[in-house]
Amino acid sequence: MLSNTGTVSFWLYLFIVFIGLFSLIFLYRLIKKGELGQENLDKFIDYFKWVVVSLAISTVTLIVSDLFKERDQDIKELEYFDKYVNDVKEQKDPLVRLQLAKYLSVVAPSGDMKRSWTNYYNEVKKEYDDYLKAQENLKSDTLANPTRAQMKKIEESQKKIELFETPLSSTEPGLEWFIIAGGDPKIEEADDELKKAVKINQNSTIIKKGNSFRTVLMGYTSKAEAQNQLQEARKQINKTAYIVKKSSWCNSYQQTQECLICK
Repeated sequence: MLSNTGTVSFWLYLFIVFIGLFSLIFLYRLIKKGELGQENLDKFIDYFKWVVVSLAISTVTLIVSDLFKERDQDIKELEYFDKYVNDVKEQKDPLVRLQLAKYLSVVAPSGDMKRSWTNYYNEVKKEYDDYLKAQENLKSDTLANPTRAQMKKIEESQKKIELFETPLSSTEPGLEWFIIAGGDPKIEEADDELKKAVKINQNSTIIKKGNSFRTVLMGYTSKAEAQNQLQEARKQINKTAYIVKKSSWCNSYQQTQECLICK
């Protein structure tokens, strides 16, 4: 904030010091040569006082004026960028959030504000790269019966996606969670698991994803609600059952006579 004011003040003070030193040297030389009478000396001293006081008052006035101007400018900048802060916090689209952060890191005025937005953009960029990798991992999730290690990797990918897709200001409404209770290469085998699934949750179905027919318990409006039935699903259907978010795992379906197909 004070960088411009400090520079101006510095040069003004140098100017005042220069005037003062020059006047003292000039006065000293005149006195030493005896060319300045007492009356003229008094007048010169009065003039010197007037010059110094006038310059000092002008300097202080300019500094105070610059301080208020820069303060008003800082307030306007904060108000302007505060609007974008809310946009970033409420943004649901991860890519738009990243682009907003990049824009603000570029246009922010130099100083702490620019450094803060640049650091935030670098952090969001790193999270976005992890988010894309996690999405690719879930898209390639076509294993019929994942091992514990594979299931852990799926859950980690799911958590990264959930974290990045959730707006900073609040949790996103209207989410739906699934329990993936099994996967089979043939729909007949999935039908056997579906019979067990409907006893736990009537909103259960078979969704074909890739080459695997998944037994899916649907309709959970919160992750906590899905977790309440996860252990039962692992006990009754498949010990490797796990929870996913609908929008991340498969947000679009095609209805067929046999089952739903993930598009």
